[in-house]
Amino acid sequence: MTRKNKKLMVLFVIGCICIIAVAGAVTFIAKGGLSTNDGIMEGVKIGEVEVGGLSEEEAEQKVEEYISRLENRQVTITIEDQEVTASALELGFSCDAEDSVQKAAELGKSGNFFSRFQLMSEIDAGEKNFEVKYTVDEVVLNTYIEENCTGFDVKVKNSKLKLAQGKFKATKSRDGRELQVEETADAISSAMLKDISGEPLEVAAVVKVKKPKYTKEQVEKCKDLLGSYSTSFASSTAARATNVRTAANYINGTIIYPGKTFSTVKVIKDRTVENGYQMAPEYSSGKVVDGVGGGVCQVSTTLYNAVINAELEVVERSPHSMVVAYVDVSRDAAISGDYKDLKFKNNTDVPIYIAASAEGGTLSFKIYGEETRPANRKISFESETLETIQPGEPKITEDPTKPASYRAVTQSAHVGYKARLWKIVTVDGKETERVQVNSSVYNAEPEYVTVGRQQTTPSPKPSKEPEESDKPKDSAKPKETKKPKATKKPPVKTPKPTAKPKPTEAPVVTEPPEETE
Repeated sequence: MTRKNKKLMVLFVIGCICIIAVAGAVTFIAKGGLSTNDGIMEGVKIGEVEVGGLSEEEAEQKVEEYISRLENRQVTITIEDQEVTASALELGFSCDAEDSVQKAAELGKSGNFFSRFQLMSEIDAGEKNFEVKYTVDEVVLNTYIEENCTGFDVKVKNSKLKLAQGKFKATKSRDGRELQVEETADAISSAMLKDISGEPLEVAAVVKVKKPKYTKEQVEKCKDLLGSYSTSFASSTAARATNVRTAANYINGTIIYPGKTFSTVKVIKDRTVENGYQMAPEYSSGKVVDGVGGGVCQVSTTLYNAVINAELEVVERSPHSMVVAYVDVSRDAAISGDYKDLKFKNNTDVPIYIAASAEGGTLSFKIYGEETRPANRKISFESETLETIQPGEPKITEDPTKPASYRAVTQSAHVGYKARLWKIVTVDGKETERVQVNSSVYNAEPEYVTVGRQQTTPSPKPSKEPEESDKPKDSAKPKETKKPKATKKPPVKTPKPTAKPKPTEAPVVTEPPEETE
């Protein structure tokens, strides 16, 4: 390249630089780079708001309008087929421009030409935008959702059984729907912070669907009679009969779902007058006493026999302290306070329905479910008495207010037993299995007699030894206790003649004790 060409090249470069400089200067001046008035430099933004060329007051107003638009925009929360609409402000959203307008107004008002020129370049590159602070108050948002959105929750509904006119009907089941508050709050908060255009928002709530545990299809399978049992309470007093009917009514219609355990004590409620029970005879500490709810043990006993016939799993069962008249030994189930209960579990895959009736002096229980046992398989139960325990001599109580001739039996003697119950399984009429179901011990209690001792008279003749109560049928001959050896009768001294006593009252004839438990 010649020297002349080099000079031309240098002049060309210098010319270009000058042109660019002049153009930049013109642009700089046009954008207010040398201005000292109140206008904000062109290209400056506060958040999403263009404030270039505006005065500080105008910029302040424009930013406030933008913030108001953001805070008051509508946010629609969709909950499947339902909608809830609120302002962003109600959902805890807020904006704060702080001192951004003031800083924007001061921009470019100081410094030399070159610093201002550099500032202008930064503005053009978007490096001098002033931010608006966007926040969401989580407490406000969560509270709003809980108060205004969870009301659309739908409770899951299991299918239930109804027995009408001897036929079962299963009700419809329903899916449950539960809004998840925290997850929904996160979704709404993210949407409001991400979209700062000021346009309305729509956010789908996070909903958890809960399927019913027991559908109509499952419950409809409960239609077969699995086991039943009946006992008589025809000889009961009116109060005892009332207690039997009351407890049976509490149990009637109970549905036990698979895996659930039934508690007789809980279902028949506390035995109080308020719950419909009356005073009637019951066992307590080896004696027959009156108590509220006396007789309900016949209900638990009858139910127990229906349960073992249905071959449900017995979780808890206790014998009475003394034998009862309405079932054989080891076929009873006592309940008392919170320490004796009849509990059993639904060990099938289908709900169990209990039907109870107590009419005409007969108490009956029927247990329904799905029959899965083979038709040629049958079960029966057999009580076996292992030992008989005699009650011993009568216990005599003297009453000084009664005449010497007075004698009353206040409680009859009870023979004690040790027994067990067997379940016998047959297939096509042949025994294939014999399983012990339970074992029981029943206390022997003597006869209780009250005699008068108002006057000195010869001692009353000892009462006859109580006859042994009817022994329940059993499959094995019980062991007999050894007969005690006869003792010699002690000599009785002849008393000296005494004055002829005055006529005494005729002895009161007592009635047999009432049916108990």
